[in-house]
Amino acid sequence: MADASQLAFYALPGHVESAAPLRAEVSDGAALGLGAVLLSERLNVKESAALCGYAAALAGPDMEVVAGLTFPHTRHPMDLAAYGGTMAHLAEGGFTLGIGRGVNHNWDTWGMPRPGMAMLEDVASVLRRLWTGESVVDHDGPLGRFPGTLSLGVELPHQPRLALGALGPKTQALAGRVYDDLLMHSHWTPEGTRRSVERVRRAAEEAGRDPASVRVWAMLVTACEVPEEVVLQKVVRRMTTYMQWPGYGELIVDANGWDLAVLDRLRTHPLLDGRMADVTAFTTDELLQIRDIYPDEWLRDGAAIGSAAECAAMAQRLLDAGADRVVLHGSAPAQVQSLVQAFTTS
Repeated sequence: MADASQLAFYALPGHVESAAPLRAEVSDGAALGLGAVLLSERLNVKESAALCGYAAALAGPDMEVVAGLTFPHTRHPMDLAAYGGTMAHLAEGGFTLGIGRGVNHNWDTWGMPRPGMAMLEDVASVLRRLWTGESVVDHDGPLGRFPGTLSLGVELPHQPRLALGALGPKTQALAGRVYDDLLMHSHWTPEGTRRSVERVRRAAEEAGRDPASVRVWAMLVTACEVPEEVVLQKVVRRMTTYMQWPGYGELIVDANGWDLAVLDRLRTHPLLDGRMADVTAFTTDELLQIRDIYPDEWLRDGAAIGSAAECAAMAQRLLDAGADRVVLHGSAPAQVQSLVQAFTTS
């Protein structure tokens, strides 16, 4: 029988106007026995450290708290290390600090550098040294130049895990070589997931690490037992958001072996001319037109749609493909009760 702790949930997904629903979402997730809560960061009302600290106070000993994701360069390394060190004490069920590149458009708009592979590797090295009690002296690397001495000056009860959010094959391989966990992106099919898992395990082995020690988290956009108009909002609109972002869409399509011509048709559709899906209020008719651009298998194999049994089976397919955890994305815990019940009784 499957265990609900193999499932996690993504709290406050996407663009939100308030962080207040977090209390109910974490409480509901704990009641369902879900094994982890993931919290993304948007620099508005979703500041990662505040969300994770609040979630830790609610989660209890059986729920891991995962920052999924924050960024390597928006905080001084001492600030980022202190964030992880504090959470190592507060999160009874464990804490994982997830790092990612973010969206290039934001960095360009804010006048900040785009994080690259070297920076992602450097930040992991600096954090681990600080968390093990080492002093980092006159650091000068891809993360930046920090003259002087960096040191937490305390002994942590245990180190936080480090996760890397990665879409492309090179970044996924970096997760296998350097990080403790890989946080995958939404809309990976089971076959795409299998290839990513194999890539990460292979990279870990080549780096002399235990491949099984690197956890892989699959992200599953979920619309379970809901009307069609809700599926359009939760799945079609969300998928379209990712497909519109330069670079993101190409990586998702390539990972799944899908047809790039479909992506081109989507991006050039008149309904999306000058309109980004994540901040546009589409009518149901407009979303139906967008949905019709997608082949059925993109929606069927890249999300969990339908009955509780069908959605639970989709989560199991990702686990069977090698994922260690499946993160239910786009639906609050209160909206996936039937899915969790079907998953644990299948």
